[in-house]
Amino acid sequence: MAGSPNPFRPDALETRLAPLDALPRTLWLSAIVNNEGDPFERLAWVARARERLIGGESPFCAVPDRALPPELAEAFAPAFDRLGLVGLSRGQPAIAEQVVRSLLWHLDQIARLADAMPRTVAIERVVAAFQAEWVERGEALHEVMRLVESPDGVANFARWSELQGLLRSDSWQGILEARERVERMPQLAALIRRLGRARPREEERVAFDDSAGADGPPQWVLRSAEVELPGTPVEVEGVRRSGDPSRMLPIEALWRSKRLDPIRARRLRRLFAARLAEQSLLAWQHRDRWEQPAWVSEPGNRRVPRPIRRPVLEAGPIVVCVDTSASMSGGPERVAKAIVVQALRTAASEHRRCYVYAFSGARQVVESELSSDLDGLQRLAGFVAASFHGGTDVVEPIERALARIHEAGWRQADLLIASDGEFGPTAETVAAVQAARAALGLRVQGVLIGDRETQGMRSVVDDTFWVRDWRRYGGRHGQIDPPVHDRNLTGLFFPNISATPGTGTPLPGMRSRTGDVRHD
Repeated sequence: MAGSPNPFRPDALETRLAPLDALPRTLWLSAIVNNEGDPFERLAWVARARERLIGGESPFCAVPDRALPPELAEAFAPAFDRLGLVGLSRGQPAIAEQVVRSLLWHLDQIARLADAMPRTVAIERVVAAFQAEWVERGEALHEVMRLVESPDGVANFARWSELQGLLRSDSWQGILEARERVERMPQLAALIRRLGRARPREEERVAFDDSAGADGPPQWVLRSAEVELPGTPVEVEGVRRSGDPSRMLPIEALWRSKRLDPIRARRLRRLFAARLAEQSLLAWQHRDRWEQPAWVSEPGNRRVPRPIRRPVLEAGPIVVCVDTSASMSGGPERVAKAIVVQALRTAASEHRRCYVYAFSGARQVVESELSSDLDGLQRLAGFVAASFHGGTDVVEPIERALARIHEAGWRQADLLIASDGEFGPTAETVAAVQAARAALGLRVQGVLIGDRETQGMRSVVDDTFWVRDWRRYGGRHGQIDPPVHDRNLTGLFFPNISATPGTGTPLPGMRSRTGDVRHD
């Protein structure tokens, strides 16, 4: 109606409901249907209260009287402080939503109780019930935060009884014990954090600048040189084939014996002459050279240290193949479970995906995607509670892992193999790993939970991280020192071993023995 002092506006009611756009759909009913305060003023306050909790502020600051009566704000504000709900909700939208939803539900109970008792008593009872509820829930959420940084995944209290059952189980205590083991192995935790190839990170290394040339001052350097010692008594090192009659073995002199019959002696002398010409006489091998150190003067180089920044890929999905065979029982089993727990913690804290293949004998592969929600924690608890047994077949889990890495969403993942190394992949499996390296840039990191790096592990991984003192986590063997001094024991005693380490790109900082975990 034109010219009317109070014209009708069709969008007026819609404007008053605009605060609903800032609320999750699960809060709409609780915010609209409530007995306390003006409905439209309450909608705006509920939206602000949720945002304040996420920002780490109290929701009762400057509350309009029409949105929430002052006596209710004064009654619930101390309860929020005592329970620490502001700190618990900071940066956690799911928890903030549950706190506001619970607050609205308890506020709605005041009108029901006020019919049987004074309003002040009803408010006291409602505040007490709210506190009792969140004392229990807060303890549970803090318990989850001992494992993962954010309890958002379990903030859905529709499955509250399942969460309580998980937190009271022996499996949950096993998860926490595994987390404590990883805290004593910071290098292993850092290695797991570097898995993945989703984004580059600039890593600074110190190097020396050799571009200045050899114009520095001369310097004395200790060098070794071979020195001949002619005519000097030397140590006999063994037997070799030679053409030197002066060093031949006494048995070679029998070829020239004159005590034999003439025909036979003539044949043996001819054979001796032939062996002498071919330099195939058995002779003593002497050490007639000596490594003598000597100081020599060399021109010096001006080597100036300078930082070098290079891009290093990190983050991205994590795929873990963990050995659960009988040979892993005891200390290796506990370390392997700690690796899986740390993989979940890393993935949850950085919003990454994590997939685990637990393998044993033939056709004994259990795979699952781990996450920080209730279902993921239950799957993790089931893995931690299981006992390791059976044989070892690494072919199927590696093939499954490679198939997953070729899928969309997993192509930037790295593969981690945790085992004692007692396995042998087929030539086809090794070729498949090499093809994934060439096509996707895959990096395969091994974690050796044993005493020596075997040929099977060397053939598929790019680098090996040695958990040297795994025995300290194995009960009665915990005080036994490692019986070997080097994980590459096979390579030391069999230098011509055919299998060589993988040809992919190792993770930064984990070459040679720098990754060995030691607690001296």
